Amino acid sequence: MDPASVNRLESLRPAIKREWEKLLRTEPALSPMANPDTLVFLMDESLKQLADCLRARPSRSGPGKSPPLIAPLQRRCPCGLNPLLNYYATGELAVHAASAARLDGAELEETLLCFHLLAQREIDTLCSVCQHKHGTACANEASLTGSGG
Repeated sequence: MDPASVNRLESLRPAIKREWEKLLRTEPALSPMANPDTLVFLMDESLKQLADCLRARPSRSGPGKSPPLIAPLQRRCPCGLNPLLNYYATGELAVHAASAARLDGAELEETLLCFHLLAQREIDTLCSVCQHKHGTACANEASLTGSGG
């Protein structure tokens, strides 16, 4: 993505953060680590990483280029307790809502793709150290104890 487009996106940071926080606070906290009061402090770093990704990414246009296969974020976590699931899902919605009018279709698509790939990477990283790697055991434990983990 060209530098001017990334700069336009970065100028939307306050609007994205406002929308993101609003959306995040409407979602149930999947675990104590998913408290919106805590997660809002990650937003600046996540948006910085998004801008860095867009600056470093080669253009996808041209023959033979196709977008990478992406899966819904909820499928990334077998137990469903990853605190980043709702964080990144609401972030993706906020980026779309705040930037749709300022970026053209290809720029918006590239931005959302980068955001989704960033989300997948971060969710996968946290899941790799999860004590509930076998989702059914985690779900059974939560239903027996009435807790989320």
